[in-house]
Amino acid sequence: MFGIKDIFTTINVMGGAIAICLCIDNRPFAAGIAIMLGYLCGDAIDGMVARKLGTQNEFGAEYDTIADHLAHCIAPGAIVYTVYRGADLGLSPRVTHWLAIALGSSIMVAASIRHARNIIHPVKFKGIWAGLPRSVLGFMALAYANSRLFTTGPGGLWVGVVLIPLLGVATLTYLPFPNHHMTRKFQWYTRLAISLFLLSTIGVLVLYPDLVFDVFFFWMFGYSTGAWITLTPEERKNFRAAVRLALATKPAK
Repeated sequence: MFGIKDIFTTINVMGGAIAICLCIDNRPFAAGIAIMLGYLCGDAIDGMVARKLGTQNEFGAEYDTIADHLAHCIAPGAIVYTVYRGADLGLSPRVTHWLAIALGSSIMVAASIRHARNIIHPVKFKGIWAGLPRSVLGFMALAYANSRLFTTGPGGLWVGVVLIPLLGVATLTYLPFPNHHMTRKFQWYTRLAISLFLLSTIGVLVLYPDLVFDVFFFWMFGYSTGAWITLTPEERKNFRAAVRLALATKPAK
């Protein structure tokens, strides 16, 4: 039941687990790096390995789902909590502490509700996710919290106080977000953007690690606000029909 593909999923799990441990040590930046490495060396590879080896199975799908929930939702929530718990927001320590709890838990709660919703009312449309993907929710939240330029600019960490709950709301919507399972090939500019994302993120991680989360946030923000542009009018129409069908379908008891 446990195959080669699941080794890479385990790397993703370990990235999240290590991140949580680093948060306990009050090292949220290192925790974010652990999640990124777990994603690049594990989650970004396991599906490809499964397809190449022809070893896709139900265990692998469920394991990958749980791994993503841990590494991309729970661990980022811990990072956000750790950053805001020690932030100087001009509030009393007690209020700052509760604000940190609220922001960190909002990621976990929104992602958990989304997962349950998608089991009860799954939107069956290949190539498009319904609502902001939970991984993007977690990645954007941890990237903003760990950024160097954004958090020292206008608004600073207060921007995150507004942004993170809004991301949680976005993940519970039925807005269309294209994924890598599209039934058609991506346009050239989409493939170029994906390539630039990978090259710039890895390059900054190696050369200027202090700015890696600023670059990461830039790309995640671009995806969350502009990914719908890559969809054709027909795909948007058909997706809306799939959403209506999902909501009209009575869930099994």
